[in-house]
Amino acid sequence: MPMDEKHMQMLIETNQSVKSAHHRIDKMETDIGEIRELTIAIKEIAMETKATREDVNDMNSRLKAVEEKPAKNWDKVISTIIGTIVGAIAGAIMGLILK
Repeated sequence: MPMDEKHMQMLIETNQSVKSAHHRIDKMETDIGEIRELTIAIKEIAMETKATREDVNDMNSRLKAVEEKPAKNWDKVISTIIGTIVGAIAGAIMGLILK
């Protein structure tokens, strides 16, 4: 049974559509591979960013301790000076009382 022209045209169009679909599928496979690589790269960047943030937080803690150390030393110096002055005044007063 010979094919009529209408069926032949339908077969040609179907064949072209299938080729086009295969081409789009091949392109999508490539795109998916690139997206997968990009996802892995982003995950690695996120892990590195987290590690960097932890390092920065640690450095901030250590820097704060270093910055506070002179203030603590200054407080000790002031306390010593005040204690010495108060002791000297108390000693002078005791000396005047005992004279």
